[in-house]
Amino acid sequence: MTPFKNSIFLILCLIIQLNVMAQVDSLKNYNIDVVRIFKPILSEAIKIPINPNPEKPEIKKTIYTYLIPEQQFQVQPTLYTIKPISLGTALLPKLKNNYSRVGFGNLTSPLFEFYLNTVRNKNTQAGMFIKHLSAGGDEAYKKFSNNTVYGYVKQFINKGSLGIDAYYHRNRVHLYGSPNDKIILPADPKLTYVLYDTKLNYLNFNKDSSGLSYMLDMGYYNYSSDNKYIENNFFTKARINKHINNIPFELITGLQINNTRYTGAPLANQATYQRIYFDLNPEIKLSDENFYLKGGFNSTLTNDSTGSKLYFFPNAEAGYALMVKKLTVFAGFTGNLKPNTFRSITSENPFAARFELNNTVNKFEIYGGFKGEIGPMTHFILMGSSATVQNLLFYTHDSSKANQITTFDPGSSKLTVFTGSINHAYNEKLRLGISTNIYGYKLYSLDHPYSRPEFEAKVNATYNFGDKFLLKFDLFYMSERWGGYNQSDNSIFNLKISPFVDANFGVDYRYSKTVSAFLHLNNIANNRYQRFYAYPVYGFNFMGGFTFTF
Repeated sequence: MTPFKNSIFLILCLIIQLNVMAQVDSLKNYNIDVVRIFKPILSEAIKIPINPNPEKPEIKKTIYTYLIPEQQFQVQPTLYTIKPISLGTALLPKLKNNYSRVGFGNLTSPLFEFYLNTVRNKNTQAGMFIKHLSAGGDEAYKKFSNNTVYGYVKQFINKGSLGIDAYYHRNRVHLYGSPNDKIILPADPKLTYVLYDTKLNYLNFNKDSSGLSYMLDMGYYNYSSDNKYIENNFFTKARINKHINNIPFELITGLQINNTRYTGAPLANQATYQRIYFDLNPEIKLSDENFYLKGGFNSTLTNDSTGSKLYFFPNAEAGYALMVKKLTVFAGFTGNLKPNTFRSITSENPFAARFELNNTVNKFEIYGGFKGEIGPMTHFILMGSSATVQNLLFYTHDSSKANQITTFDPGSSKLTVFTGSINHAYNEKLRLGISTNIYGYKLYSLDHPYSRPEFEAKVNATYNFGDKFLLKFDLFYMSERWGGYNQSDNSIFNLKISPFVDANFGVDYRYSKTVSAFLHLNNIANNRYQRFYAYPVYGFNFMGGFTFTF
């Protein structure tokens, strides 16, 4: 740049600086008045009228080629024997399923038990049991003697199991007591019952739960009393289960032939009575997690000397889980026929020496209740039922021979039952069970339900103390009963039998795994009550002994 141009440029810069200084000075000396609020205005945006069109990426599949050489490799395996590992005996400990028990009581009461059973066997199981218990009694005519021999064999085959059972039992009781001791009894009024019983059964193994499964039973027994009453009974029974369209179906059917002969004197009173029963009871069941429903019918065709008769009873039950696995409400109705046999009657009341063989018919029964669990180890059930029953069985007393007589209510009687029970267990140490039954009768022709209670309760408890002492306690209560006895004119004289409490206590001491000792105290309240009229039980008695396991 020339000197002249430089001079001009400097003069211009000086003039601009002076002007700026003058303006700043003027701002310091003057005020500015705002006439209106400034509102900025934006001009409208110019939109591009073209939509974006992104490019689509192009993906190309890479092609790989492999070259496998045509070669084969052959490796010869090396085989060698290794030593097997011994499992020892811990996995299969020696089983001690056999035991023998001997004892003796204060009423000249010897006790002997012996049980022998096979151990592990994939093909066969077998066992036998022998027992003897008798007592001389503390007064005349209070003797008794029980002898039992039982054996079984079960054979496992490819598609099922085949088993046979044989049972022998001899029970001798002595008749004793009489109303107010007005009757002089014979020198030794005893009754002896002998039973021979055998059964054959077959059960198939079904691998598919929806397939056909069944169980077949066949049996025969001979039951006699002092060669006066002889009963022969043959039965065959089948239980069949099958899923049809995913619905479980069950059928229970069977045939029973019962023949009873009286061979006592006089000859004119000797008689033979034969009865035939054919049962057909089908049932289906629908269920899910909270609800179940089952229904079917019970039917029995009978034939005896009076002719043939068909009994038909509907059968249904439904239940709903108010709380799953905790509380279930259920209700249903049913009916059935119960044959009363010489064996069933004398098993309940061995002092019955005069009896009739009538069938008890439960014409219609409706029931309902609750069942469930309070805790994982506490279970309960509460239920009630009301039934119309023909030929309810009771027992009265024969005033001339001091024995019991079967007494039936021939018409349609009303029977109401309320039942409650609870069972509790704690850590395999304590087990407690309580049950009660309340009975209500509205009879057709009898005045009272002879020998039957209106209330009964049972309590049983066991406590394991340190795996050394096992304590047992049982208590049984029965309310007041009517114990009428038949007079010479066949009328029944009514009298009451007092209620009773029977309490028992026992302790087992486990000295070792093979030897233990026991002591049982029976009727500790020394209550000589009468279960049946004129037959008081033993008072306080005890028995002690040893048990050997091998």
